[in-house]
Amino acid sequence: MEREMSLLLSFEVWFIAALLLVALDVMLGLDFILLSFGIGAAVTGSSLLLKDALPMPFTGSWEALLTFFAVFSLLILVPLRRWTKKPAAGQDDTDINKY
Repeated sequence: MEREMSLLLSFEVWFIAALLLVALDVMLGLDFILLSFGIGAAVTGSSLLLKDALPMPFTGSWEALLTFFAVFSLLILVPLRRWTKKPAAGQDDTDINKY
């Protein structure tokens, strides 16, 4: 069990997870839900890659990394959904067929 959890301390695992999550979101058309988790995984992997250059307290244990990943992914989900939100039917005032 400890060996499997130590894999979470490897930045390569987080980058592979980021690629898989983004690819799944694009292939399945999930309205950018998995994209936020892919971005979270990429940021988590980047923090592990740069942990020697920058002091980051959450890179020491897998519990802290999973917490950082979850919190960051959920925090990026709301602005990403607002930014990519499609207008609902009847709310688009730029219809060229209106006279």
